[in-house]
Amino acid sequence: MRRTKEEAEQTRNLLLDAAEKVFLEQGVSRASLEAIAREAGMTRGAIYWHFRDKAALYGAMLDRVRLPLERLRDEFVREPDADPAEVIERLCLAALETLAGDAQVQRVYTIVFHRREREADNQVWRDAELEGRRRAARVMLECFQAAQAAGRLRPGVTPEMGQLTLELYFTGLFYAWLLEPEYFDLLKDTPAMIRRILDGLLLPPG
Repeated sequence: MRRTKEEAEQTRNLLLDAAEKVFLEQGVSRASLEAIAREAGMTRGAIYWHFRDKAALYGAMLDRVRLPLERLRDEFVREPDADPAEVIERLCLAALETLAGDAQVQRVYTIVFHRREREADNQVWRDAELEGRRRAARVMLECFQAAQAAGRLRPGVTPEMGQLTLELYFTGLFYAWLLEPEYFDLLKDTPAMIRRILDGLLLPPG
């Protein structure tokens, strides 16, 4: 039974790998389940054994690369004398490092930003992306609420404003860097930008 479960998981991952490749090459809407199955060396029936439809396959592909913000936040907060402002900055830097250092993350987010056609009626793809966005937003909002409780927000800044500011910054950052990685150095140029943004949202300690 254990080997059967391991084999099923291996098959599932092979299908997700194939979906990444086909979505990246053809775009999400144009990619067919037949093409994905063929790339994986399997039948279309194998896809339906693991995924309800192409939307479920797309959502599972996104799930594999989502940054575990909840776990990272909890780890940082457990540290002695954890500063909520520092926790926010470390989460931002973790997102940068993950994007810069993980080729799979780069492939999947290239699909999201540059290979996923934006049809007005394409709700199934939108729902898969919104789920991850809302989870990340919730974690960051909780971090800014902790900063507010510690008296670290600048006058006029709300937790909601802080969370949305970072969400919009990272959306544009991911889009621009994945479109043209040579445009700027992700790890050298952007940490200072993030600190400038946080300086406008958060008060220094003390």
